[in-house]
Amino acid sequence: MKIFFSISTSLFLALLTISCTGIDILATDISKSSNPPINLQKSDLAGTWVANYGSYHGVDKLILKEDGRFRQEYENPREGYVFQTPWSSWQLKRFADGRVRIYLEGARYYAGGSKGGDLLAAEDWQFCDPFVKRDDNWSQWSVNMKGRLVLNVRLLASDELVLYPMWPDCGDGVFSDREVFHKQK
Repeated sequence: MKIFFSISTSLFLALLTISCTGIDILATDISKSSNPPINLQKSDLAGTWVANYGSYHGVDKLILKEDGRFRQEYENPREGYVFQTPWSSWQLKRFADGRVRIYLEGARYYAGGSKGGDLLAAEDWQFCDPFVKRDDNWSQWSVNMKGRLVLNVRLLASDELVLYPMWPDCGDGVFSDREVFHKQK
């Protein structure tokens, strides 16, 4: 009984440590993702996408329609905070190097929680594309997200399409699988 208690306690403490440090147990390994297929269409992205930022930062849901309309629903139960956009427009943009982004007018970046999402929505803040090599061409990797959310469309090794946000910090960031939007089936 004492050995079982010791093992159970150790396992609980290890899981608690992983949870508190933000290490993802079910990692998607976004850092090894690639550009989506060149024949990607809006219809491939239509549906409901969810990013679970953890109990501290809440859950973000995007409902994309093939006709170019979307709605964002963000909820942080811990803070009693809810945000929902009206049906707004979204656009798909392709780049010569194969990258694809979607632009969601009126949506917000909530990966850092509700306070950060509200603040960043109102500021003229330059975000960075983590999938573009940093060089002198600032316009390729700097993205202004005032009044909108910009997401990269990425393809995982498992052939799953995912959506990944720009980074609010242009330094050498660390990819977080918690920020990944997965399409619900």
